[in-house]
Amino acid sequence: MKKTICLLTLVVLFAACETKTGADTKKDSTATTNADAEVKLDYPYTIEHPDGWDIGDPANSVMVLKSLKAYEMGNLDEAMQYFADSVQVNFDRYEAKLLKDSLKAMFAQTHKDLKGMRVKMYDWESVISKDKKEQYVSMWWQQSWDGKNGRDSISVMDDVKIENGKIIEIDEKLRHYAATKK
Repeated sequence: MKKTICLLTLVVLFAACETKTGADTKKDSTATTNADAEVKLDYPYTIEHPDGWDIGDPANSVMVLKSLKAYEMGNLDEAMQYFADSVQVNFDRYEAKLLKDSLKAMFAQTHKDLKGMRVKMYDWESVISKDKKEQYVSMWWQQSWDGKNGRDSISVMDDVKIENGKIIEIDEKLRHYAATKK
């Protein structure tokens, strides 16, 4: 009988502790959430919408990556199918708003001087502004090629703006590697 009473007492105490712990946990997590919401960050610079982005549609990433892959393989017709009728391009020392045909001609000129090109993709991310007005796919990659002057490569970071399911802007940042000593 003593064993049964001890066991029953232990079960009741354990259940009471569990209930109290569960309630305390809920209270603590709510307090943490409210405390986090009240924290005001002191940014050293101001912009209209700091941290104003959410994860975007992965289909945008697929579209942009397919266009880049087609460009890499020299299939410009396929690459261009993802572009709007006019495109803002911001490249290294070159900015213009081009019609799709003009952009294709520029890409063709670049490709004619290459014996081969390779892309090594590091990462990409699709984002959408919190107000749902802007969508981008950002990509970090390395481009290597064989050209008239031998092999070369650059590190690339692209922000590709999407509107109505088409590419309307490419904003490209490059890092040229230091020449290797022979």
